[in-house]
Amino acid sequence: MRLVFIPLIRILHRPVLIGREHMPSSGPCFIIANHCGTYDSFFINYFIKREAVAGIMTDEFLREGFMAYLFKQLGVVATRKFQTQTTPVRDLIRLVRDKRMIVLMPEGESNWDGATLPTVASTGKLFRAMKVPVHPVIIHNGYLAYPRWANWPRTAKIHVEFLPPFTCTPDMTDEEVATRVDEAIRWDAVFDDEPFRPRWVASFRPAKRITRLIFRCPNCGAAEGLEEIRGRFLNCRSCGERWRVRGDATLTNTRTGERRTATEIFRQICEMARPLLDFGEQGKGLIHTADIPVYKEVEYPHQELLGRFDCILREDRIDLLPKNSQEVITIMLTELHSLSNELKVKCQLRTAEDMYQLHFERGSPLQWQIYLKDMLPHLDDRLIRPTDFATGHAPK
Repeated sequence: MRLVFIPLIRILHRPVLIGREHMPSSGPCFIIANHCGTYDSFFINYFIKREAVAGIMTDEFLREGFMAYLFKQLGVVATRKFQTQTTPVRDLIRLVRDKRMIVLMPEGESNWDGATLPTVASTGKLFRAMKVPVHPVIIHNGYLAYPRWANWPRTAKIHVEFLPPFTCTPDMTDEEVATRVDEAIRWDAVFDDEPFRPRWVASFRPAKRITRLIFRCPNCGAAEGLEEIRGRFLNCRSCGERWRVRGDATLTNTRTGERRTATEIFRQICEMARPLLDFGEQGKGLIHTADIPVYKEVEYPHQELLGRFDCILREDRIDLLPKNSQEVITIMLTELHSLSNELKVKCQLRTAEDMYQLHFERGSPLQWQIYLKDMLPHLDDRLIRPTDFATGHAPK
């Protein structure tokens, strides 16, 4: 795997190491980093060459196939986001006893807008229980190298900064651990990195699937009127505004010339009012995503395709309306136990009995995640301090 990814990273991103004196030479230890791109763990592995580094990864990467086999052979531990589990903890204890270096992303998932998410609550318990050094790393410009919403990587230059390690003691609270972690790895695509910001970022079709992030028009607020034009422009059919999208994730309004980052626009639309919309014969709702495949987990790791559905988020439930003669599937919001976005296109909904996975060939799984977590704050297992984070999508 290193033979494939390391040369690719060297060509596209020319990584630069900062803080070599703070790098761990061997385990056991945790290496934590801000998580805003697909290659983040490989950026760390690029500089750690003496021994293999283990890690924690969402089970969606490890369901089946050759890549799942490779990750497991490297010592990657599978976990399900925002759910209480005992098996990953036992696996981590084993890795610590084997004196392995373990890469962990405290955000629990890669962020969408380049701003570090608050730490997952269970991280505090984990670090206090293991009693091993924690080495924080900041990956500068990882968001510009490969945003979560994008289809292809970009050529942004990466700086990997190792910071002084710390250890979490048993007398620390989860809140104190989370605060320590947050302060160590915080990074924001808008406010940080001026010394490291690349002057130019090349990208193939930079507007491709930017509607996963910018899911409403920042001018008129229309949710279903945005379209990508030739992979270079974002156009709103409702109000006629058009933006040119560049490789550095900035958008220039072709009418006014105003230039803004995708992150700034995302934060703006997260603050917009969310009216109840009329979807004709399908009734009223907050979000409507048409004609997408829906899967149901039969027995992990196996899933079955239920068919194609129109998915509507209503005020009290989610309706999955079939495109054929199947019955309507209704998930009451009060029945949801957990919610996560997997990879770039999957929204995973869990109840006490079932797990449904919506595959967004169109539309934005991020919009569903934001709306649902604002409606049901208990779905987010994070220690959230809104005054510390300007991401624009903390629960209201």
